[in-house]
Amino acid sequence: MIEDIKKALLVGVGSTAIALEKAVEQVDKLVSRGKLTVAEGKKLTEELIQRKNKEVSLEEKETLEAILLEMNVAQRKDIEDLEAKVEELERKMTDKSTEA
Repeated sequence: MIEDIKKALLVGVGSTAIALEKAVEQVDKLVSRGKLTVAEGKKLTEELIQRKNKEVSLEEKETLEAILLEMNVAQRKDIEDLEAKVEELERKMTDKSTEA
């Protein structure tokens, strides 16, 4: 089960990493041709890396959520709802025991 999750996440990360690598290569080519300054190339590369990190996080989250849904694993909201119900039942039991 955990291995399936790891594999799914690695597929997303791998494809994004390859795309980023190609984009950085293109930026380097533009710098070497004089189309961009070194400072502009560095800034653009940093922006690409930051954007990739955000996108990977979103992709990982969506992939993980889909896998967990398929596996029928309880989500945080489900657990919070159950905790609230347990607290309510405990409160009712305490109220009844103090009335008796």
